[in-house]
Amino acid sequence: MYFSENACEVLDTFAMISDQYEDSLGAYVISQCTSASDVLAVLLLQVDAGVKRPLRVVPLFETLDDLRGAASTMEQLFRLPAYIGSINGKQEVMVGYSDSAKDAGRLAASWSQCETQTAEIVLTAHPAQVNRRTLLEKHGRVQRILNEADGLRWSGTPYQRKLLDDALRRKVGSIWQTDELSRSKPSVQSEAERGTLVFKTVMWEALPSFLRRLDATMRLTLGDGRGLPLTACPFKFASWMGGDRDGNPNVTSTVTREVCLTNRIKAARLLGKDVRELISTISGNPPRRSDSDAMDRIRERVGVDARAPFRGYLYPIAARLDRTAEWAEQELHRLTRDEPVTTNITPDEAYLSKDELMDELLTVHRALCETGNAITADGRLSDLIRKLSAFGLTFVPLDVRQESDRHAEVLDGITRYLGLGSYAQWDEGTRVNWISQQLQSRRPLLRSGAWHDHGNEMYFSENACEVLDTFAMISDQYEDSLGAYVISQCTSASDVLAVLLLQVDAGVKRPLRVVPLFETLDDLRGAASTMEQLFRLPAYIGSINGKQEVMVGYSDSAKDAGRLAASWSQCETQVQLAAVARKYCEAYRRIFFNEERLLRSPQSRFKPFNLNQVA
Repeated sequence: MYFSENACEVLDTFAMISDQYEDSLGAYVISQCTSASDVLAVLLLQVDAGVKRPLRVVPLFETLDDLRGAASTMEQLFRLPAYIGSINGKQEVMVGYSDSAKDAGRLAASWSQCETQTAEIVLTAHPAQVNRRTLLEKHGRVQRILNEADGLRWSGTPYQRKLLDDALRRKVGSIWQTDELSRSKPSVQSEAERGTLVFKTVMWEALPSFLRRLDATMRLTLGDGRGLPLTACPFKFASWMGGDRDGNPNVTSTVTREVCLTNRIKAARLLGKDVRELISTISGNPPRRSDSDAMDRIRERVGVDARAPFRGYLYPIAARLDRTAEWAEQELHRLTRDEPVTTNITPDEAYLSKDELMDELLTVHRALCETGNAITADGRLSDLIRKLSAFGLTFVPLDVRQESDRHAEVLDGITRYLGLGSYAQWDEGTRVNWISQQLQSRRPLLRSGAWHDHGNEMYFSENACEVLDTFAMISDQYEDSLGAYVISQCTSASDVLAVLLLQVDAGVKRPLRVVPLFETLDDLRGAASTMEQLFRLPAYIGSINGKQEVMVGYSDSAKDAGRLAASWSQCETQVQLAAVARKYCEAYRRIFFNEERLLRSPQSRFKPFNLNQVA
């Protein structure tokens, strides 16, 4: 009643192991290993069977889930003194290919989605959550000490471990006595500066390291030909700090310009530093005659007789990145100071589009691969290309956020200025029809800067002028400086159309994504009908290029209706938005993002809409 036939056979096996003479058996392999207890069980059964020299216990991780958990399983084992004492400093691990390949068949079928999927991480404007630069640097140093200590756990000398222990105590003591909070109120610019420190001090190096690991995992699981594409961008980043003007009068169009330029300076400096480090590692001189078009392109620029062609090609790139930072500093100086600038760098001397820089770096990568230096290309150069894909030349693009009432106030001033009546007094149908007509006609409504003309104060309030200045600023920005335009307190289709119209009228060449943010309980309940009304409008559908982003506000809806009612309404809203996507076009099914763990709804079991959750 206690031991089945299978259990008896297993116990007989351990008894057989105990009876064997030296070297008759080698290792005990545990297939389908999923946890630390699986390994410890075999160790215990050998001890209980009286095995004098226990066999090496080798976990075999086979399925995709087992592979993902292998590292944590082994770490858990290594922390157990009883286990560490039994392996004599040696551990063997096996990775199963056949079962993991079968398990990964479903991933191979959706490969096209894997290589194009992108998750955007957005830092919102909460200055109380921003850590000081000093603490970030100290925490980074603590992490490096701990990593180094792990490497010396078995091989280091007592003196080396003592040095690390002392260094760790000094850092912890320093952190303990360091003030965690800034004692002065931050400006919007300093808030943005501190907020992006995490990208500069952590993500700049951590992201390519993670993507390298992701690439290796994909190749292991799906095959060598299905690694992460070099220019793929699984993660994108954005920030509201410097762009979120909802209820914050300190965020002006000028402030947003300053933060955009500051971010360009950071990106250019970091990229320039990486290019110079790359130059120090690539010193090769491939044969002058090769079948590589990329190598021919490099030699065409640096000369056929160049002894270090890759370095000769990269030096001007590093110099131009320096000019890019100097150009942004020059423009920032003009914007913030009264003194004349001492430089006169034109935009043509700087990198303003990441495509140009990306093309040059990919040329070097192809040339290295085509001349037998693929291992070199897969080092710092691949990391640099992935950084450029994720951060671009703008480091962290800013999202602009403004409440819907401000846009309605601007359009009310415009219609009164043009003698068309008061937009504020029109009903929703009249507003939608008028905006749709203006979008189709493309006729300008206002001359640039007309809202500041003497006598127009009766039409345009100070708030309205600032909104119009913001759209003028958007029109002036270079590529990728800005991301989305988020409309808080969005209640109707006209709120979305208003932002689209104001961008067109300001002459924005590449309009920002217009993202409605539904926050209150009533807004959530009306979100599906609002989006359905928009999707029925040819002028709107033609402007979004098959992509629509929607945000759901968690905090405001919870304040409005309580946590339970708000959570339920958020779930219902997501299901309804998914239904709207299915109703109108197959292409728009990709618009929505379905969170099945939250919804558990059979109607929404597909992968659509990019639905952001805003705290």
